[in-house]
Amino acid sequence: MSDIAMTDRLHAFVQDHPDGWNHEHWLGLLGALEGEGVDVSDQEHIGLALERARLETTLRAKGVQGLGPKRIQAVVEKFETLWNLRHASAEEIAEIPTVPAALARKVQEAFN
Repeated sequence: MSDIAMTDRLHAFVQDHPDGWNHEHWLGLLGALEGEGVDVSDQEHIGLALERARLETTLRAKGVQGLGPKRIQAVVEKFETLWNLRHASAEEIAEIPTVPAALARKVQEAFN
């Protein structure tokens, strides 16, 4: 499975589980990926990719004015998980070079 197909698969899983997922769902995802020929031995790597997909999906859904695709990717690169972003201050978000302070405040407010 290509990286793009894997990312699409993870985004689909996130969209199918908008309120999060449990261990059974996680094992189901791993089983489905394995059935599609994906090496699932590095579950930590897959889990982080899934968390990144969740963060990206959530950022897009929030629709914060001024937060386009490139800035969303920058936020995902820095924070990696929804939990990390929810616990970040506006100042920490503004450390991203492409995110001005006013936009960082909007992002932080959208998650609190």
